[in-house]
Amino acid sequence: MNSAPRLPSFAAAATAALLAAAGLSACKREAAPAPATSTPQPSAAPADDDPAALQRAADSLMKQQYGDAFDATQRCWKFAARFDGGQGGNDYCMRAAEPQLIELQGQRRLYLAAASVADAPAYSYGHAEPGLMGAFVLGPDSRGGWTLLAGDKQLALGSSGNCGCQDAQLVRIGAGTMAWKFASGGVWQGTVVSYYSLIAPLDGKIAELSAIPQITEDDQDSEYSIAIDDSDTAKAMFPLRVTKRSNAPGSQDAHSEQVVEFDPVKRTYALPETK
Repeated sequence: MNSAPRLPSFAAAATAALLAAAGLSACKREAAPAPATSTPQPSAAPADDDPAALQRAADSLMKQQYGDAFDATQRCWKFAARFDGGQGGNDYCMRAAEPQLIELQGQRRLYLAAASVADAPAYSYGHAEPGLMGAFVLGPDSRGGWTLLAGDKQLALGSSGNCGCQDAQLVRIGAGTMAWKFASGGVWQGTVVSYYSLIAPLDGKIAELSAIPQITEDDQDSEYSIAIDDSDTAKAMFPLRVTKRSNAPGSQDAHSEQVVEFDPVKRTYALPETK
């Protein structure tokens, strides 16, 4: 990920109450690269798509990526993250979501997301410490199993150890592209700041494709929402419909909408004033 940190101007002074959704000081923070560790192989046999087989593939991948230290109580893999050039981070425990099998344009892919556990006493974090997301895409291999095509085991998002990605939705954002959609952010001295994420495989790597805010530091009375316009399923990347609503007293649900296209050069969706 190459997104720059999104810090409120007063973040250094923040000592305020935490938000369960996570904070911006670490939001989009640069994480150490975690490239795919398996080489894709051509498919010569149908991959086993029995739910039990998919779960075995997911468990095998989690062990490969995070090691053998499995916390059976929390059902997560213990993991010591490294950030920003090798500096040590806190110990995390990564819990996998249910693997999802998707077929697009004649290609079958297995999507697996993992999120750091932030709601257990054994795993506690300071406000400035991000949560982690693991994002993995697998394809059929030549033996009827699954092989890793793209993956990142430590996308740094949110704060207080909470990535905001526990309930991420897997959505179609292009003719052949799926993405995990969610929002992460937090509170600094009573000011809420959060951003939407679209985490997707792009050119063989996992990338953050969104710079769309949900709530900005400078406008606490407004909130953005995003909807994917899939009216033309042949488009390589679908546009987003971004709606801004005012929550100010007396605003009477005042809102505005704009269409945001994917920028293939900057490889992101962003509002015009933030590109």
